[in-house]
Amino acid sequence: MRFFPRAWLLCGWLALTVCHAWALLPPRIVVPPNETGPAAAADRDRPVIIGCWNLEWFPGRDPRGTDPRRAREQVAGVRQVLAAQRPAVLFACEVRGLAELRHFKRDYPFRACTEFPRPAGDEQSLPNQGLAILSRRPWTEIWALDFSGLPAAPNRPARGLLGVKFAPRGRPPLTLYGVHLKSNFGDPAANRAKRAAAIDYLEWDWQRRGLDPARDRIVILGDFNSSVHDPVFARDQTLRRLFALGFTDAADGLPADRRVTIPASGEGYPDNDFDHILVSPALRALTVTPPPWVTIVPVPFTVSDHYPLFLDADVWF
Repeated sequence: MRFFPRAWLLCGWLALTVCHAWALLPPRIVVPPNETGPAAAADRDRPVIIGCWNLEWFPGRDPRGTDPRRAREQVAGVRQVLAAQRPAVLFACEVRGLAELRHFKRDYPFRACTEFPRPAGDEQSLPNQGLAILSRRPWTEIWALDFSGLPAAPNRPARGLLGVKFAPRGRPPLTLYGVHLKSNFGDPAANRAKRAAAIDYLEWDWQRRGLDPARDRIVILGDFNSSVHDPVFARDQTLRRLFALGFTDAADGLPADRRVTIPASGEGYPDNDFDHILVSPALRALTVTPPPWVTIVPVPFTVSDHYPLFLDADVWF
């Protein structure tokens, strides 16, 4: 079939229109499985630390099965880090399910973990890669965006997003969004498109909720699978779009060797900073000192292939 220039333009316009319409299709909004208990009164006297951590197929660090020894070793290592850093809120990803969070029940009475179905075409034998929250303090609302039911398309985002709203005493609400964006396995262009679509939905959700980063207190944290410091991601707009909206990376200013959140592995991947805590302009305005504001804690591979990040958020809570 022969196409004339005007026909090519028309086809291109139609393709863009279809893709844009797909991007605006509402995802399923669900309340993730969760458990709550009484908040510890003594916790009110502690500094408020917010953390995020990709726990690598917790527990056991292996998607193909859970070796009891490896699982015990990983649980013990995570407990040791949390006991040292004492975060009031921890966002974690790659958690198999809510039941696994009971390892931390004593210290974290408020727990939730998503259970998104794997869409057709994904490897169905893999376990849940849940987005999870551990909190010493009660939330006022929790929800998740489930992308698994969106139409099959090259830019359908992976998994979903987790949202949690806190109402600190005497202060405006604080909204946390936990993310675990598409990995870098597979076609780079398709991976970029899936991450970009996830950011589309992130903006869609805060607009749906009447939030404005310039006015409202928002934290976005988790594994973005992207970096602005690695030339490999020069064409990736995942983080750059959020920076253009005024978000600040809490690790800004750290030297390269202290910014690493996923150390080099034997599979040929170099050190990188895929995990981030981003704060909205409204929160940035409350902070007198410039970043960096995070502590990145190196851990052995027996605990996770990612390092956790911890942010002192006392001024916001």
